[in-house]
Amino acid sequence: MSTHSESDTTSKPDHTDHPFKVICRSLAGHSDKVTVKPSDTVGEATDKEVKRFIAKGWLTVGDYSLSLPRFSNNELDPSATFGDLGIVEGDVLVLVNRKPQVDGAGITLIK
Repeated sequence: MSTHSESDTTSKPDHTDHPFKVICRSLAGHSDKVTVKPSDTVGEATDKEVKRFIAKGWLTVGDYSLSLPRFSNNELDPSATFGDLGIVEGDVLVLVNRKPQVDGAGITLIK
């Protein structure tokens, strides 16, 4: 009769937090492959990608969120992890401006 001891389970490596690649893209079509872990939060990844996209000139400074179109068009909870949301290798995440500029906003009209 075989029994498992605590040392049997602790000696095995934990592969549940194995990194994987997803694609992060803007609505303008710019995209970047990103390596994430199931334990990474959506908020951490959003902040990192927004900074990267701004540095490349692909986005302007703003308040962005990530969405997963295959799941929903709603923004993803920034406190949730990729594992919690079931995001998998090859998923496409979209950066969406939470406060998009409305046509003509910020333009001063001179009479």
